[in-house]
Amino acid sequence: MTTIYLQVRLKRIIALIGIDLERREVLTIECSNVDFCRDAGILSECCPGYCEILVAAKDFAYGRRKPKAEVIELNEIEV
Repeated sequence: MTTIYLQVRLKRIIALIGIDLERREVLTIECSNVDFCRDAGILSECCPGYCEILVAAKDFAYGRRKPKAEVIELNEIEV
């Protein structure tokens, strides 16, 4: 299992994302926009695939195109 951890920054949103490259699964570990998404009814169990943060993380991880957000690959997660 090859998992990379990314810190993604977009405007005023900062998120920590984990991506399993083999299974192509995306996990939002932490996001500063969760409360807004939950209040707006966008968030049920997990973040939607069209979220700008997730799109930027997937663009970076899979090399599809240049991400529209600042993406930093983390070596390890500090708790």
